[in-house]
Amino acid sequence: MNPRTPILLLAAVLVALLSGCGSPVIPQPRFEEVLLQGEGRDKILMIDIWGPISNAPILIANAGIIPGMTARVRQELEIAFQDPLIRGVLLRINSPGGTITDSDVIYNSLMEFKKSKRVKIVASMGDIAASGALYIAMAADEIYAHPTTVTGSIGVIMPHMDYSGLMEELGIKSDPITSGPYKDIDSPYRPRTQEEYEMMKGIVDHLHGKFVDVIVAGRAKMTTEEVRAIADGRLLTAEDAKERGLIDGISYLDEAYRRLSGISGFPENRLVRYTNVWLTGHNIYSNTFPIEFSTP
Repeated sequence: MNPRTPILLLAAVLVALLSGCGSPVIPQPRFEEVLLQGEGRDKILMIDIWGPISNAPILIANAGIIPGMTARVRQELEIAFQDPLIRGVLLRINSPGGTITDSDVIYNSLMEFKKSKRVKIVASMGDIAASGALYIAMAADEIYAHPTTVTGSIGVIMPHMDYSGLMEELGIKSDPITSGPYKDIDSPYRPRTQEEYEMMKGIVDHLHGKFVDVIVAGRAKMTTEEVRAIADGRLLTAEDAKERGLIDGISYLDEAYRRLSGISGFPENRLVRYTNVWLTGHNIYSNTFPIEFSTP
């Protein structure tokens, strides 16, 4: 294939969209089911929560577009919901966290799927399952960590930089025109006022409270006080997390799969995953243009 073909394809789609001569024919994303192990009629779906949690797509040169995690997980759940043979979901988590909104959307999508499909979810943590990744794990009926897992980091951060001292040294002054006194709140070009600090702290505390509530809802044996005692951003080893009730046990991924097979009620099953050849998706969280950039 001519290396310029993907660019020409994009151009053709854009021309068709803007020309008013009819809707372009865009093929649906081709999700393929891949067998990982096991035998039988029924299936367990493995979904990855891998890397930073965000719905921002990633463009890889000479390869293609990796869709945002939120869109990808939603697409997998929508496909799995239509498959009557899917009997459970194994969440394989290896993530340092990400945006609170995307974490919450994925968590809510899993909760709705579990409720509507009436299936069990088991989470298996890898190297790290912190912050937003732990938030997502709370959708699982049971959570297991690898012996070397680092988890925790229950908290919310709103970064802020103050460049005003450097600007003063360089003779640079910021003089914005705003429609109100708080329009440039948390500006890096001037010191933050105490009133502004209190306002921003209130937002952080509100979101932090929601995080704590999700943990409490997901860990029935932990009280709000017990969760708040470790909800200061600290990281925990697998042993610490188990001792505090944040996870159910310490095991390897295959053991978590066997546990899910047992509690799902379908001990004989096939473990499968979906591979997205189209690399995008068609759902409410999909990114702007579902166009495949990679070439065969």
